[in-house]
Amino acid sequence: MFYLQEFVSDGNGNVKGINTVRVEWTRSARGGWDMKQVEGSEQYFEADLVLLSMGFLGPEDRALAGIEKDARKNVKTPPGQYCTNTHGVFAAGDCRRGQSLIVWGINEGRMCAREVDQYLMDNTCLPVSGGIVLRNELIQMTPKIEELPQIVVT
Repeated sequence: MFYLQEFVSDGNGNVKGINTVRVEWTRSARGGWDMKQVEGSEQYFEADLVLLSMGFLGPEDRALAGIEKDARKNVKTPPGQYCTNTHGVFAAGDCRRGQSLIVWGINEGRMCAREVDQYLMDNTCLPVSGGIVLRNELIQMTPKIEELPQIVVT
């Protein structure tokens, strides 16, 4: 397997090739997978067009500077929450749970949006998984069972 190190430009904004290095995957002490570059395996490939086809390899470290990661190198959040260790930064989907099904990403996106709404507005009426949460005002307006009139059928 090759790892793309850099695109090589022709100086006019066009790609003319790529610099790569061979990689091997090894088990880490924590049980995860680490990608190790093979020394001396650098290679240049000429190219007019480069298409990248890859699976999810984890969140980009450059984009997440200062954000805490878990043992699998995903963004760490408290259980059942989407906030990170950085105030006002939230995470959901593959960057939080690792590569997964799209339905999980959709669900986490919705739940994260709810948490962001709560953070920004100090209140939310966005739905949760499995249904709609009533706002406090509506809950308070709903009569309790003991307040409902009793109907006796004889």
